[in-house]
Amino acid sequence: MNSSTSSSKKVALYTILLATVILGSASWLVNAFTDSTEKNAGDVFGIQRIRSVVDSLDYIANTKEPSVIVFGSSLIKDGFSPRYYDETLKNQYDIDVKSFNLGLGNMKPSYQLLLAKRMKETYQRTGKKVDLAIIEFNPFLTTKKRENFRPFMTEQVSAVLMSPEEIHSLAFEDTERYARMLSIRYLRNGVSAEAITGGIRFLVGAAQDQAPSISKFTEGHLQNLSERRTIQKEFREFIAQEHPTTKKSHVWNPVTQGGLIDMMDLSSKAKSAAIALSNNMRYPKTLALDAQGRIDCCDIIDLEFSEPLFEDFQNIVKEFKSFSNHVEIILMPSNRTIIPTSKEALDRQEILLQRLEKDEQVTVRNYQDHPAFAPSMFYDATHLAMDTGRITFSRLLAQNTMETLRKD
Repeated sequence: MNSSTSSSKKVALYTILLATVILGSASWLVNAFTDSTEKNAGDVFGIQRIRSVVDSLDYIANTKEPSVIVFGSSLIKDGFSPRYYDETLKNQYDIDVKSFNLGLGNMKPSYQLLLAKRMKETYQRTGKKVDLAIIEFNPFLTTKKRENFRPFMTEQVSAVLMSPEEIHSLAFEDTERYARMLSIRYLRNGVSAEAITGGIRFLVGAAQDQAPSISKFTEGHLQNLSERRTIQKEFREFIAQEHPTTKKSHVWNPVTQGGLIDMMDLSSKAKSAAIALSNNMRYPKTLALDAQGRIDCCDIIDLEFSEPLFEDFQNIVKEFKSFSNHVEIILMPSNRTIIPTSKEALDRQEILLQRLEKDEQVTVRNYQDHPAFAPSMFYDATHLAMDTGRITFSRLLAQNTMETLRKD
């Protein structure tokens, strides 16, 4: 071996070593930043709960009691309490079950389908089945506008939810995307660079859009916002003191069976703060701004549906049928006084619901206009409030699914 060859090899080795150090340091800094942000500011990258659900699938599948899974969007995450559901079944009907909340925000049916596949694989490994799977059909998650919502989320959510085999198959299709997906999954804890920059752009854009409106806020609205910050701070302090292990309630936790912290978990002072916060958030201007956000992101009034997203939803149902004894579809209560869905949209929705019943042979329970839910039971334009709507819905769902569970 001549000296020039030996020197070239040394240079190559030093280059590889230097690149490894630089990339490793960069990955460490990014992960440190994202970890710190999630610990202090919550699920700002939209992946923390998704990641925690995936990590909990084995726990859910290995439960010894008869099991119920309620699967869906943030409307389920905020609106369904597993413990109120289980308590109602036990106290009123002497039925013992353990239910789980698998509601996730920032989702589309295409993402949910990946999670359904991971659930099927988990149950196949255990040889068990879900006794009852309740799947939420959220109409505004299947619109054409939603199809294009937050594109910067796509790769990071997919990287967390895809199987290793599905990721490796990308190597033959798109090597650049394959490299990005590997990095997101195995080096960046599920947070993509695009999500960080895209999230910042989204927040900055939202702030810029709202800046002209803020100047028009009335004195009453500004006072309402000030009071909200005070109540939120007080409520967070109660949660930190009373529930140190579940204070990050958006993270999937076996203690709450995947649900959020409930009224049953709170002291009398914390309950008062929770009620005050729900009341504060129902300020008319706040509700109007939230409703406009839903219209802009999801076409929630006109519901121009996306056929590919609806087909993804149908495939979710098919996946669940393969590892569940019973499957039902639900539609969550709607706050029609804030978002009055058009008649034409509801007609289009009804056609899709009939397709589900016919093609999948499942029961569809539509709670959108159920008389049990008043506008005061929502904390914003779409989500049920923890102090009223969540409890009412969970108990009503238990009563309505009781007969299905008794069949077993």
